[in-house]
This record gives sequence, C-alpha cells and structure tokens, in this order.
Amino acid sequence: MIRLMDLLTEVKVLSVFDFDDTLAKTDAWIYVKKDGKEIKKLDPAEFAVYSAKRGEEFDFRDFDRPLRNPRIIKRNVDLLKKQLNKAKRTARGSRKVTILTARRLGAPVTSFLKTIGLDAYVVPLGSANPMDKAKWIEKQIGKGYDTVYFMDDSPKNVSAVLGLKKKYPDIKIIGQIVK
Repeated sequence: MIRLMDLLTEVKVLSVFDFDDTLAKTDAWIYVKKDGKEIKKLDPAEFAVYSAKRGEEFDFRDFDRPLRNPRIIKRNVDLLKKQLNKAKRTARGSRKVTILTARRLGAPVTSFLKTIGLDAYVVPLGSANPMDKAKWIEKQIGKGYDTVYFMDDSPKNVSAVLGLKKKYPDIKIIGQIVK
C-alpha cells in the first residue's frame, strides 16, 4: 500500500512494467530444445517458473513476430494508465514509466499499446535473464531515481530486482509479482 508520507518524500520515481503476462497475454510460446530437437513448449506463465534442465535451450522465435491475439490484463493496464497520467502531470524528469520486456523487438509492443490509446516508453532487452532487468533498473538508479516500482509476472525477475535493495539501501524498491 502506498502511504501519503512515502509520496511526499519521493523525488524521482521510476515505474517499470513487464509486458507478457503482466500487461497482456498473447499467443506466443517459448520452445524448449535439447540436442537440437524441440521437446516441449511453454507459455510465458509456465516459463516464468520453469527451471531449465541440463542441456536444454530456449527458442523465443514467437516473440520476434507481431503480437498474436493480444488480450489486455485490465487491472494491470489500468495501473499503467494511472502511472502514465501521473507522469504527465508532474515536473519533467521527476517520474518515468517504462515497459521493460525480454522481447528483442519493442515495436510490436509499442504498436499494440497505441491501439489501446497508450503511448508508453518500451525497452526491449532481448534477454530472458532476470539479472538483465535488474541491471537495467540499476542504471536508472544511477541516473538519480530514488523510488522504483516494478511489476512482473515472473518471481525470478522480481527477486532479481529486489536484490538491488542490498546494494542500494537508501533507494525505495517495491517489486510486485502480478497474476
């Protein structure tokens, strides 16, 4: 829960949302391969909690294509809208809202968001490694953000970002696993 006292002490706020299975569900799969053969496919929710076995590799080809059958997760998109509106009303540079996706291409996400009336900054990492999301957020902390809100469906990603608290005890970092 956000308290009034917390809002009064914030100087630079960064709100970060994952895309797949956080803001929208799409018909995209992560293919698990072993010895060059496809052995199973996972949806993003399954991938978020999957632990690769020895010799397994992941193929993310579906995430390099236009979004197939995107369906918003209304509660989370409503929160994104609120954060975007707050950013518009505050002093320039004091509040930033970002969609941080493991996808290699941001354009499909940006295009989809525009179809639902949202103009959001999308950062494609091209990596499913949770530490890459944490590193990106750490760079933003280096730019002066003192408060970070992070929403993601992956417990691994949220854990990696919350791990920054040890290194930056004076930075308020709130991570939330969403369904």
